[in-house]
Amino acid sequence: MRDWGGVVAKWAGMESRQTSSGAHPYDVIVIGGGASGLVAAICAGRQGRRVLVCERSSSPGRKILASGGQRCNLSNTLTTEEFMGRVKPHGRFMGPALSQLGGAKLREFFREIGLETVVHDGFRVWPERRKSSDVLAALVQELERLEVDIATDCHVHETRFEDGRFQVHYGGGAFHSNHLILATGGLALPGSGSNGQGYGFAETFGHKCTPRYPAGVPLVTAEEWPAKCTAHTIGKARVTIDLPKCGKLAAVGDLIFTRNGIRGPVVLDISREISPLLEKHTKVPLLFNLCKGRNQEEWQQLFKSWHKDGSQLVVDCLAQELPKELAEVMCELGELDNATKLSQLSGRDRERLIQVLVKTPLTVTGTTGYKGAFITRGGVKLKEVRPETMESKLQKGLFIVGEVLDMDGPCGGFNLQWAFASGWLAALSTS
Repeated sequence: MRDWGGVVAKWAGMESRQTSSGAHPYDVIVIGGGASGLVAAICAGRQGRRVLVCERSSSPGRKILASGGQRCNLSNTLTTEEFMGRVKPHGRFMGPALSQLGGAKLREFFREIGLETVVHDGFRVWPERRKSSDVLAALVQELERLEVDIATDCHVHETRFEDGRFQVHYGGGAFHSNHLILATGGLALPGSGSNGQGYGFAETFGHKCTPRYPAGVPLVTAEEWPAKCTAHTIGKARVTIDLPKCGKLAAVGDLIFTRNGIRGPVVLDISREISPLLEKHTKVPLLFNLCKGRNQEEWQQLFKSWHKDGSQLVVDCLAQELPKELAEVMCELGELDNATKLSQLSGRDRERLIQVLVKTPLTVTGTTGYKGAFITRGGVKLKEVRPETMESKLQKGLFIVGEVLDMDGPCGGFNLQWAFASGWLAALSTS
């Protein structure tokens, strides 16, 4: 296994490469040095194109480094059809991009540039050492091999199309190119360099954007009891939104309690639905099943088996199925004292407690915002972009990829896979 640490360190403190302004136009300019932008630059460079990446941060790939808790879940093992089916409501738009660099092809691409990938759970694809820095370093080394120019600390403030070519204006002048790829990312994780400027660049060329919201984001709750349960992760928790016409909005996955709310894959997945609802409602009620989907009848049978020893405390019985702190919370929500014995439990008490166990209520009052979000919901309207090429329908030679578009997926490698694949397809289409 190669040691990529030195490559990352080199780029972390590197100033912009020397790039000529205007005198020698580029074939392709990529605005944004994230996942989609770097892969687009590599693909274009492999075609012999003269390529420039404009990155506003001091080093490329900062969001890659933060991805997946710095472990970088690159993709997953789903077939293309299954993958698209999990990305709602526009998953089929991904088809042409995934056919070029989806699943197995993405793993082969990384193998070619020196990065092995692994699958430990039959689903998620990771870099071999589970380090996001390995992913970034492999991409950077390939860019260097291809002699792709990268201008870091490059704050683009305007994009135009004049005299048959694109002009990319920044503080020190302007770059020119025959093709322009917008790969700026969205509004999520602003600390990585994303600020949503790609939406404005797209609008310059006549594109319209859907409303944007933080997605893949932890939620803040009105209730304070989650702070009592922060030591535990609840597997296979099921959550639904308890609002009219929202009954079908549900997710299943690991749940983590925080000091002021909830997070974990199940929360990050459903947060894309909750963020817009918070604009309409000051609060969004949720219902959780925290015991692997156990229903009312199953709980009733369990209570019957427990009643054989009526001297047991109800909370101790629940603690056989749930973490002790959460069992205590369930009793509190069910209006039971923790000293209540099974023999003291009336039928009405039992039914009330079972209702709480099957549908545990929590009320969302907000999110942690874009600072805590992993992805942006909303962006450039898909109907204005050709899925076969990622080229704008409004401006020839303009390509829009990754998070700039109105496309976001659940946890599990969906969003990074889309970023890589869309960037690759765009660059292929510049030929």
